[in-house]
Amino acid sequence: MKILFFLDTIHCGGKERRALELISFLKEKKDYEISLVVIEKDIFYKYVYELGIPIIIIERKFTKYDPLLFIKFYKYCCSFKPDIIHSWGIMSTFYAIPTKLILRVPLISSMIADSQRNFAIFSLPSLLFQANIYFSNIILSNSKAGLAAYKVKTKKAKVIWNGVHLERFQQKFDSEKVRKVFGIKTNFIIVMVAAFSTYKDYDLFLDIAKEIRKIRDDITLIGVGDGPKMEEIQQRIKNEQIDNVLLTGRQKEIEPIVAASDIGLLCSRSEGISNSIIESMALGKPIITTDINGGSKEIIIEGVTGYCTDRNVEKIIVLINLLLDNSDLRISMGAEGRERISSFFSIGRMGNDFMSLYKEVLA
Repeated sequence: MKILFFLDTIHCGGKERRALELISFLKEKKDYEISLVVIEKDIFYKYVYELGIPIIIIERKFTKYDPLLFIKFYKYCCSFKPDIIHSWGIMSTFYAIPTKLILRVPLISSMIADSQRNFAIFSLPSLLFQANIYFSNIILSNSKAGLAAYKVKTKKAKVIWNGVHLERFQQKFDSEKVRKVFGIKTNFIIVMVAAFSTYKDYDLFLDIAKEIRKIRDDITLIGVGDGPKMEEIQQRIKNEQIDNVLLTGRQKEIEPIVAASDIGLLCSRSEGISNSIIESMALGKPIITTDINGGSKEIIIEGVTGYCTDRNVEKIIVLINLLLDNSDLRISMGAEGRERISSFFSIGRMGNDFMSLYKEVLA
């Protein structure tokens, strides 16, 4: 089976990581031949070059809505002759539609990866989105919350949850080494792995740090990631002298840092299915998140593996204290979380779900 993956970008993001994880999984199967087409040339995840697949860049030259991309994509498809086109964004799906119609190739669109519709009903992105729904054979989301947020009610709509390679989390990690590298001397560590963006809300993260510092001095809050708001957050830490927060910047390996922590925190405004939450739970950490209307409730079992709570500093601090002051609860929640990820969010489960979908579409 020949699958052509069509992505808008391979920038730093959960959707891009998910696509590459799936490609890696399919490459191990003898029945699949994979090719990758990307619209933008800047590639963050360099390991894509190690996958051993053709990578074609059909870069936009004139405008965001470059009409030449329709022709470039069509010509490549005539050469590769895919059985299925699997697109991963609004623009890549839109550019694939003429080829889908001319060559009669099924089109699967994984363009929903969050749970907050960020364009107006009467707008060009909305028009493109509706066209994509009409012409795609399957509309995929990584959460039920995503389909609800985008008001996709067609029978074409399906959900496949994210999956991770469980072996990443099954080795032994040196927590003392992490503490030494980052100079952490407090008893407890709370970690938030997220891009520094408006949606992830590091301002709330700092508000929590400031308030909890008033009542206890045994916690270091670590922010792992990079993004457009990082300098702003760094400046706020400096201006307000917030001394219990550490920002590590982008890290190639987040597993040792999360493994050394006691609680995973995510101050999101909205999520589809969060890789950060999955990874923290896979490492046996209880989770506190403010994503009460998104996909996090599909991962977290409330009160069993963690908590989805309001965007309220006082409520979050109550939960932090509850977990830090009760090691048995912390350990049991972490164990339950690890088991849940192993059962429902493995790369094997995700890959098999996609393979079943491909066979279903071709049938």
